[in-house]
Amino acid sequence: MRSVLLTSLMDVGLATAAAIAIWFLWQNARVIRTAGAELSLPLMTGGLVLWGLYYGFQFIVIIFGPFVFGLAQAELIANNFEGAARWITNLVATGLFLAGLLLLLRGVNRLLQRVQESADALETEISHRDTEAEELKSEAAHERDFRKAKSEFLMGLSHELRTPLNGVIGLASLLSNTNLENDQRKLLTTLEHSAQAMLSRVSDVFDLSLLETERVELRSALFVPQDVSRAAVGLFEPLAAEKGLTLTCDCEDMSDQAVIGDPVRVRQVLSHLLSNAIKFTPSGSIAVKVSSKSIDADHVAVSFSVSDTGVGMSDSVLEQANKGPVMQSGAQSGIGLSICWRLAWLMDGGLSFQSEADKGTTATATLRFQVEPAPADEDF
Repeated sequence: MRSVLLTSLMDVGLATAAAIAIWFLWQNARVIRTAGAELSLPLMTGGLVLWGLYYGFQFIVIIFGPFVFGLAQAELIANNFEGAARWITNLVATGLFLAGLLLLLRGVNRLLQRVQESADALETEISHRDTEAEELKSEAAHERDFRKAKSEFLMGLSHELRTPLNGVIGLASLLSNTNLENDQRKLLTTLEHSAQAMLSRVSDVFDLSLLETERVELRSALFVPQDVSRAAVGLFEPLAAEKGLTLTCDCEDMSDQAVIGDPVRVRQVLSHLLSNAIKFTPSGSIAVKVSSKSIDADHVAVSFSVSDTGVGMSDSVLEQANKGPVMQSGAQSGIGLSICWRLAWLMDGGLSFQSEADKGTTATATLRFQVEPAPADEDF
């Protein structure tokens, strides 16, 4: 009795183990297919099914056979089945299972090799990217050093050029107060204008170098944008009159509103915009308009627009001018507008251009200022 019970428990355990193994295989069928061992799945499943059927049938005969056929007949059937099918079943089932297991192990080995190759490739890629990152950092540091050296050189050169140019302008001014013939005075006037123009260019190079190295600090002062605009227009009225241009200033939207900012830098931006407008307007008019728009209770955006009826910009030059403070050789924007862009950014603003070839250009500098605080109420 004990032997029958032990045999039954073994049969149940083996059949159950075979069922669990089949379930585990099919739960991981996707992984097995990924390993390229698809054939191992039906082979191993076939072997396990044969084992399960064999031990399951043997369990049924041992447990239920005595009730159906009688004890002696059930024992005879079990012995005959075991003698006829045991070795064949075990051989076929084991063969199928081992064949599938070998295919699975080979697939897993290939999968591990691919994983290792991917890990090696990833490590190589990371190493290359680290090297590239270091190279980019080195190039960026070199570029910063180059820009700094260039700016230092330009500032030094500008400083060295200013002294002799101021001497030339001063001597030309003294010479103009002497007795000169008309032809000589014309030549002297040309000399003065050329020296002034060169001094202006040298000053622009110096300012751009300061801006590129972030050495420009804005100063806060209370000023009226209308007054600054009219002063800038007044400075360029003689030059506009020489070319026969009409120069107007419309500041009605601003009235006498005062703001806190850097009036010197605002005047510098307006001067460059007006200089460009006069330079590229052979005939017609130039109009300056100042308007404001409230940002919040403490800040206001003031727009300074300079419109001309000049030659306008081509599409490529207009695109370049709207990109930002990028100075390119031969570009009509030149140093002046690059300075304007950088100053506008310093004042939390921007610069925009609208232009049409042969019809004119409108340049608008929108700058952010603090509103003049309201006076505190005095108690009497």
